[in-house]
Amino acid sequence: MSGPLRRLAVAARVNPVWARVQRKLDAVVAVRTEPALQGVRERVEHVDAGLRAELRAELQAALDGLRRTVDERCDALAGDVRRLEDEVRRVSGELAELREQHGRVSFDVDRLGPHVAALEVRIADRERAEGPVEVGSPEDVPEARRLLDEVVREHERIRVRLSGIALYEERLRKLEAARWPGAATGSDGAGTA
Repeated sequence: MSGPLRRLAVAARVNPVWARVQRKLDAVVAVRTEPALQGVRERVEHVDAGLRAELRAELQAALDGLRRTVDERCDALAGDVRRLEDEVRRVSGELAELREQHGRVSFDVDRLGPHVAALEVRIADRERAEGPVEVGSPEDVPEARRLLDEVVREHERIRVRLSGIALYEERLRKLEAARWPGAATGSDGAGTA
């Protein structure tokens, strides 16, 4: 707007006569343009309603697709969780069996430990007594022979027990190797430089 037009607009706003004329002009323009504007408004509202309906339908379709996808993934995850729970139950059962076997083997080893120690003492005593045994009196000879025979019998019993322990240990080693392949051989990577 140039200078004179701007001054005219400012004067019109301030002048009460011009304000009344402006109101009348606005009323005439409104009466003349209202029917045409109403048609435009109706078309805009119709187009707007159509666009909203299309947009709503597209959004609903996208939302339905998303729900289906989420439901499918939740179902798949639920199946995975069930399989993992079954696997945990199975492994827990196997672990309980291994603990029970370990308890039996530990009990046997603990029970046989004192026998093995006694046998080692007797074997050491016997190895030292390989030479001629001096008996203080002829009456002590039968007692010495009886003790020597008893040591030999106990040695045989202990040997049988030791072989049983060796079999248990070998069986336990195989079970551990089957269950934890890296742990039995020490190939788990720990301690390697």
